[in-house]
Amino acid sequence: MARQRRGIEMGVLMLMWQFFNTGLETFPPVTLLVIAGQVALYMGFIPVSWDAVTVCLSAQAVLRWREYERLVLSAFEHGDDLHLYYNMLSFLSKGRSLEQHFGSPYFAYLLTVFTVLTSATYVGLEVILSELFDDKQYLKTCAIGFSGVIFALKVLTTSYWDTGYRRYFGFRVSGKYAVWVELVAIQLMVPNTSFVGHLAGILVGIAYTQGPLKLVMDLPIQAVGLFNRPLATPNRSRSNWGSGVSGYGTAAGQSYGWNTSNDINYADYDEAIRRSYETLQTEETSGIINPDSAPLDQDEVRRRRLNRFNIT
Repeated sequence: MARQRRGIEMGVLMLMWQFFNTGLETFPPVTLLVIAGQVALYMGFIPVSWDAVTVCLSAQAVLRWREYERLVLSAFEHGDDLHLYYNMLSFLSKGRSLEQHFGSPYFAYLLTVFTVLTSATYVGLEVILSELFDDKQYLKTCAIGFSGVIFALKVLTTSYWDTGYRRYFGFRVSGKYAVWVELVAIQLMVPNTSFVGHLAGILVGIAYTQGPLKLVMDLPIQAVGLFNRPLATPNRSRSNWGSGVSGYGTAAGQSYGWNTSNDINYADYDEAIRRSYETLQTEETSGIINPDSAPLDQDEVRRRRLNRFNIT
């Protein structure tokens, strides 16, 4: 049975505004398709037989039930419209800069590998935590969302380009520690997010920038000459990159007609994402319905089902 279509919610409207305010011509094809695909899936325009609950990622589902499709499908599901909005806004900035550097074919290849490896790493970490703390609940913890992959991409952007110092909610932090600051800060502000999912993405990104993953991924490409992409380490000289909580703008004057003057205002994004965390926390603590005094509509049933697992 296909999922029910949603109306146009606030998070989707804000994302559409970002697209049209910046200009669709500024987005490279893979980045645009990934965002459009996840929005269409969330809104129910893509006819699929599953929902977020049935494909959420857990070690138990993958290892015991052998539902390997969850390694991929869980990454493209989102708990609500704001979850979708902030993930796609963060991916937008990283996707544009990395797709420009790698080229569209290799970037699509990179996303595919990162999606599978981030999910597999998440499963492995949950198994380790289960054994370490002798708690089987870790095996049952379910997660959805694309931010594990986004954290992996974040490692690449901070490694490839000199980011200097950044301000995170008023604190000055070296760019090379940005992913670790975000990992802890997001967990403190939004406890329902998947710390393990985000950590898995960071580990995959480190495996690519400092470990053997890049070499392994590039070997078949070099052998058959599939993609025309730069294999050398990028020049770390300073360029005109925007900055913010979740990523970077693109270099001024590059392909796709990118113009940093029309790019996302990351200072506003910093404030907006902080306020969104406060709003989400307020809703979670105050939006309690007494089942004896009010009927449950479909949205409330869905919200309670989604509360059974973490979001990434």
